[in-house]
Amino acid sequence: MAKKKRYSCRSLLEGVDGYFASISRTVEARERVEVGSKSFEERPILNDAGQPIRYREYVVPPTIWGLCEYLGISQSQWNRYCDRSEHPELQEAVQRAAGLMREWKEQALLTRKDVRGIIYHMQNHLGGLEADSDREPELLSLSEKRELLEELGEGEVD
Repeated sequence: MAKKKRYSCRSLLEGVDGYFASISRTVEARERVEVGSKSFEERPILNDAGQPIRYREYVVPPTIWGLCEYLGISQSQWNRYCDRSEHPELQEAVQRAAGLMREWKEQALLTRKDVRGIIYHMQNHLGGLEADSDREPELLSLSEKRELLEELGEGEVD
């Protein structure tokens, strides 16, 4: 029988960061600029401070299962780590992982054409698509979900 891994907050933070580094890369935003007639070149996009804009690009979407595999723990062990009363010392690492996954989902929601799966996951696992983080999230009814999908250009939803 395999021995269960035990994590301190620091080692779990390192594991979380290691997982996200293993499935993503930092990319410099670039744009195609005309430099002559029929001639173009790629140039970095600069922010208002004159620095190149960089962003995290996920080659593999982050998942709890993938994180658990990377950490060498079961999903039930991760769920215990998430329990504030059982592991208050690990909450910083748990919140970091949750925040990075949420960031990926929000970026995908804003940039992907077909977002039905992301909307479903956020509504059913993250408390809905809340506009104001200071108030309790409200779950959408089935008809509200259909309306939202239709608004996003997905057409008639069955």
